[in-house]
Amino acid sequence: MFDVLQISAEQQRERFGFLLEALKMGAPPHGGIAFGIDRMLMVLAREPNLRDTIAFPKNQAGLDPMSGAPSRVEEEQLAELGIYVVVEDEATKAGP
Repeated sequence: MFDVLQISAEQQRERFGFLLEALKMGAPPHGGIAFGIDRMLMVLAREPNLRDTIAFPKNQAGLDPMSGAPSRVEEEQLAELGIYVVVEDEATKAGP
């Protein structure tokens, strides 16, 4: 699939290294079909926050320590999707 998408071996390791390493151990027994057990547990435990029942939650900064997500996105990918990143400067953040 990576060849069809023209993703180099270096880009594969950079973007999907954690997943490729995991798949070396074999595919998951469920075949990638998720049953939403974390959400069912949330309802059964009457937890208001999914993060309290999810197996691999993000940390407080919104980062996934296992996969390193979110990661840097190449400009070509953003342009293809029509997404433009606007960085605010400190003067704009401070306000009047």
